[in-house]
Amino acid sequence: MGNDVKSTAPAFPGREIILYEIRQALGRTAPGGGSCLVVEGAAGTGKSELLRLAGKHGEASGFGLVAGSAVPLDTGAPFSTLRRVLRENLPARDYALLTDRQTFDPLAPVDRIIEYLRRTTRLRPLLVALDDAHLVDDLTADALRNLIDASASLPVLWILARGASRTPGHAQETIDWLIREGAARHRLESLSAEAVAEITAELLGACPDDDVLALVARVNGNPFLLNELLVTSLSDGRICVQDGVAVLVDAEPAPAFRQAVVHHLRGLSHECLRILDAVAVLGPRFSIHEAAGLLGRNPVELLPLIGELIAASVLEDEGPCLSFRHPLVRETLYDRLSGPSRTALHREAAATLWREGRSAPTFLEHLMLGRRSDGDGLTPAAPHQEARFVPPAGQVALAARRTAASTAPPSAPSAPYAELMYRTTLRYSAAQVQGLHGQMVAHARTALRIARDHGDRTNRAHHQLWLAIALTASDEFDQAGEILAERCDPSDHVALPWVRPMWHYHRAQLKLAAGRLDDADEDAVEAVRICERLDAPSLAVGPLALRIRVAVHRNELTEANRHVDHASLLSAAASGAALEELSWVTALLHSAENDRQSALDTLSRVYSGVPKRPLLLTREPHAGACLVRTALNAGDCERATAVAEAARLVATRNPTVASAVAAAAHAEGVLCNDVDRLRAAVSAYRTGPRPLSLAAATEDLALAENDAGARSTAIGLLDEALARYQNHGARGDALRVRKTLRSLAVRRRTRGRDRDLDPVEGPRARWDQLTPSELRVVRLVAQGLTNREVAEKLFLSPHTVDSHLRHSFTKLGVTSRVELTRQVLTHEEIPPAGSG
Repeated sequence: MGNDVKSTAPAFPGREIILYEIRQALGRTAPGGGSCLVVEGAAGTGKSELLRLAGKHGEASGFGLVAGSAVPLDTGAPFSTLRRVLRENLPARDYALLTDRQTFDPLAPVDRIIEYLRRTTRLRPLLVALDDAHLVDDLTADALRNLIDASASLPVLWILARGASRTPGHAQETIDWLIREGAARHRLESLSAEAVAEITAELLGACPDDDVLALVARVNGNPFLLNELLVTSLSDGRICVQDGVAVLVDAEPAPAFRQAVVHHLRGLSHECLRILDAVAVLGPRFSIHEAAGLLGRNPVELLPLIGELIAASVLEDEGPCLSFRHPLVRETLYDRLSGPSRTALHREAAATLWREGRSAPTFLEHLMLGRRSDGDGLTPAAPHQEARFVPPAGQVALAARRTAASTAPPSAPSAPYAELMYRTTLRYSAAQVQGLHGQMVAHARTALRIARDHGDRTNRAHHQLWLAIALTASDEFDQAGEILAERCDPSDHVALPWVRPMWHYHRAQLKLAAGRLDDADEDAVEAVRICERLDAPSLAVGPLALRIRVAVHRNELTEANRHVDHASLLSAAASGAALEELSWVTALLHSAENDRQSALDTLSRVYSGVPKRPLLLTREPHAGACLVRTALNAGDCERATAVAEAARLVATRNPTVASAVAAAAHAEGVLCNDVDRLRAAVSAYRTGPRPLSLAAATEDLALAENDAGARSTAIGLLDEALARYQNHGARGDALRVRKTLRSLAVRRRTRGRDRDLDPVEGPRARWDQLTPSELRVVRLVAQGLTNREVAEKLFLSPHTVDSHLRHSFTKLGVTSRVELTRQVLTHEEIPPAGSG
């Protein structure tokens, strides 16, 4: 048994192709033809090692070698790179031309170097290898262009290595010009898993076990980090070699490895290192706004520094977010922070992420890690007092590993206010993610009582929203409606601006569950508008998802697709709950468009999350049946069964909630095409307040009855589902049921301008379908007011007025304002224009 470290592998696994190309280029150069190769790669990908191996092979092939590297300081000194590279090769009188500033002639050194190349290559071919060529000074860059061009007929092979980032500068422009003129270009990517395993075995001198391979996989294929991790782990006894097998003793990287990583970053500016220390706390991915908020800086001020970090291959661009190119670098930076610094940064991170609308699990994790030993980790330090310690109610989904906060109510009245609220926050979050509706209600009421007892008006309003969400999940629509019917006063939410859009959003959720599609859409439109005004785009994903669902119910598929595009642009920073809902409603849209495969593909995130976190099933009970049906349509019985089991788990935890019990029976009935279970679902839904869920279960029961041979029963159930869909304006669902009836040779008479889309009977019935909000708009339009004038008069946005008008046109079967006015004249007496 031995733990000796080999200095380096004699070959370079994973780089065989580029080494072969270099050998071929050397072979072509030796007879007398010059050429140039450019090697590109991020820091640590092995450019320097590749040049070393190229030089070694060149010398073995009889080449003379001129090798060197540029450094960042070269950019400010004329010919500084050439002076350093050629110091040992040029005659003294020629070298003096590179240093004599009194008689400086930019062309003289180039001419002398060309003469040197001619003399040298008469004796043997020459290999010139220049590392970090993107850092050369401007005159060296100009000289390289001339030298490489002039030596095209000489046996000289030039190999230039540069970093992966394309920071602007004369050196980069020169290298780009060389490539355009024919220089071969080779990019070094991360090493494959096979190459990493081969290098690991070579460096350790033994076959690595699975644990060692799992450790080295964390370097993400970076040769520098791989070498340092293995060498330091072996030297520190964290990897031992026993009987020809390398065994992992400790998976934590050695202190020497962390020092090597820090040394690797030594070329960065002090400000860049300060940014890295801070954002390491934020996690592997973060936005520039989050980094700026944590540092108390303007985002625009950080852009040049972020550019420097990307250029150094420490960070990489992932669209709307940034990430650490190598997780081990982030871990090293995080671990080297002192305890107090780490705690302070986590506290500020909690405040920053809340303001940016990040998900509650992320927020709560920073909140817990930022707690002080005295128990107060809940209020961020000034200047971020506006970001308190309660997570957004619409995004609360505490990870199961954080459920250590038991579900019993607080029993320590002497505890500080912040500590009491902290415990209640965790308990509410844990109850919601597990689908425990009764406990959600209890913890929300406890939070309200604590806030009231301590005179906290801001958080009292917030916890009212919590309570409304819990009551909605518990089918207590009347109580939830009383809370959400109150006017959302902006003055209550100065400290918690996200409450306002979420208030409208959850009011829209309640209205949608009650079958009030138009009213739900109206509140969702307002929620999106407020999110845009608050510059909190991620919060708009949930309301947009709701608008997609409403549009699908109404068979407005073009509108639904427009909302999908809008939500997709905002989804990068959205919470897991909002993304699940977006995936589900997008799948509903694909199903309405008869694109089953896209529906299944879109739901992959939801299927993987439902068994562990049935949050979607608590918010949208009949989603379970939809998920089961989509999986069965694709022949995926395993996923269908997992969803049905999750729905049953929610029902078991909420035996007194009618929609939970009904949803479980509905999902199981669809899974097995079981008439009895579907009858139980319909029966349970009849005792609850969710008409669209009842209609969906009735429709599925009808299909099962028909499959069982009970055609007349099926037709009666389909008629019932059709009437319920029609009563609630769900034209898309009604269209689907009518198609099913036609397949049974049953036709139901339809009336209106569009027989397929508007099943309403007669003009009076169509008029009665207008909501109060739509009636107010059409009355004013009939008086001759423009949309903008209507908006000003009703204190609405022009967009909302336009939405009401479009829906009214569709319901009434009219295509112009003149026709609309005729309808108003038929049903109402129009007051004089300008009357109130």
